[in-house]
Amino acid sequence: MAVLSRLIRSLAIVLGVAVAIPMLATLAFAAIGHPECATIPEDVGPCGYWARVAEYGPFIMLWGTVVTAGFGATVWLVVVAVLGLDRGR
Repeated sequence: MAVLSRLIRSLAIVLGVAVAIPMLATLAFAAIGHPECATIPEDVGPCGYWARVAEYGPFIMLWGTVVTAGFGATVWLVVVAVLGLDRGR
């Protein structure tokens, strides 16, 4: 039972990181302002920080989470399989 609990806990950590990375990427990407905002505001997209977070956030969060969760779960499964095969010897 302890092994199952440890596996579930490690998977929860992998999935938590898979959500945290796109969230931080959204905030970092929104910090990059458009240089054109000084001359032609709102014609190049949202110019405020939180407006850019609202504009780009859902896309980055959705696809970023899907990609990082898929990659993380794949790596997790490989590690668990290798550890299982190693214990079976």
